[in-house]
Amino acid sequence: MTKREPKIELLKGDITESNSQCIVNTANDRLIFGSGLPGAIKAKGGEGIVEECSKFGTLQVGEAVVTSAGKLKADYIIHTVVSKYDDFLEKENIGKALISALRLANDLKIKSIAIPDMSMGIVRFPPEECAREMFKIIQRFVEVENSSLELIEIFLWDVETLRIYKSIYREIFSQDSK
Repeated sequence: MTKREPKIELLKGDITESNSQCIVNTANDRLIFGSGLPGAIKAKGGEGIVEECSKFGTLQVGEAVVTSAGKLKADYIIHTVVSKYDDFLEKENIGKALISALRLANDLKIKSIAIPDMSMGIVRFPPEECAREMFKIIQRFVEVENSSLELIEIFLWDVETLRIYKSIYREIFSQDSK
């Protein structure tokens, strides 16, 4: 396994417009496409994605599955379960879901992946804590497991959350250079 250091970019914008090979959908255990990111994926990517997801049934928190990306620019969508339907989000679920998505991307030999702020939506989690958890998982994955990813994009919906993520990114990843 060849170790690669992917470029990590923090971006403000709509993840469904990403040019990455794969986008991550923060899903509930039933893969129900209601509002938020799943709703946007359904609206822009088409019903085919929902139909593909219906074949999986109920998943466990932390599980990840892949579908096509329908009409989106991406080739794939990795749907990773961060919470049970209508349940609260717990910090450890962010880590479980993210590592499953990264491992699946690696297994599929994906070179670029777009990941949303995993604290958004109905199960809102403090962005500071979410950013710390996400960067901790990404840092470990890059150091130990990554063999295919060359670009990791993290999409944030608003300027304030982008500012928070950039600050925590500098804090965590500057430790590597010490």
